[in-house]
Amino acid sequence: MRKTFVYGTFMLVLILFLSFSYIFLKTFSKETLYALLNLKRRYLLMSLFLMFLYHTFDNLRLFILSRAVNLRYSFSYGYMMSFINTFGATVTPAHVGGELAAIYMLLRKGASIHKVMSVVTMKTISGMAFFLLGFPLLIWHLYKNPQQIIPILEIFAIVSALFGLFYLIGNFILRKHEDRAVVRRLKDSLRKYLYYLKIFGYKRRPYFIASVFSSIALYICFLLIAPALIHAFGKEESFTELFLTQISLLYAIFISPTPGGSGVGELGGLAVFSSFMEPFELGVFVILWRLISQYISAFIGGLLFALCLLKDMRQ
Repeated sequence: MRKTFVYGTFMLVLILFLSFSYIFLKTFSKETLYALLNLKRRYLLMSLFLMFLYHTFDNLRLFILSRAVNLRYSFSYGYMMSFINTFGATVTPAHVGGELAAIYMLLRKGASIHKVMSVVTMKTISGMAFFLLGFPLLIWHLYKNPQQIIPILEIFAIVSALFGLFYLIGNFILRKHEDRAVVRRLKDSLRKYLYYLKIFGYKRRPYFIASVFSSIALYICFLLIAPALIHAFGKEESFTELFLTQISLLYAIFISPTPGGSGVGELGGLAVFSSFMEPFELGVFVILWRLISQYISAFIGGLLFALCLLKDMRQ
């Protein structure tokens, strides 16, 4: 996992350098500095507060699911996990590293692997609820903006192909070593893992439902960051219109094969928000939006993750 995160961080920095350089050369001018100096602070603070709410609901859903299987930790530790999960998601394709980071952080609390895996699985499923509910909005938005269909389909095709390749490789390895003891232990853990998943299906259903509401709330907070930030530039656009405009971009970012949707988020942001911003404002807005909505949290999470690793290695 450490090597994956190190490699992903390197790729993220490289892609961000290229995408931010492109934005700077394409959009920055003397008027850009003037726009930055005249930002409305209350809306800028609102966007930061929405980032905090995002982590609060992210913390809450995992906290609820963990309590369902008697896995206990402090709420403050949950905030630390949320930032570290964001770091993991930001340095890996399709945000899969967020789940790996969650597993690592929960295992640090002494829980069994099958219990942790069941909690993280339910976290992932609860997060999918927003994307399922938002799918009709995505279709409607693409119908209104057909030029965005091809890039999203291309990204989806790449991710699907990679997933299929990893599945075939994993299936081949398991068949080749099906008589080994490690596979028997894996099957035993799988049975226990499925047992805990069933618990969420009948004994702990209210916990799962509560986590679904938390997941929906966190993505709503995420989508409200851009409208708040646009208002910081003195625009009077409707929050609802700005909220809906981002739907297709959100799907593209979260299934992107690049670490944390880097590149896709920045260049896609230029296209999505161009009708709301002046050319000299657009680039700096997109950079601020990506910093507040993802990269600041990822940076904090990276520092916390490094501290956890150092502490664990010393012990």
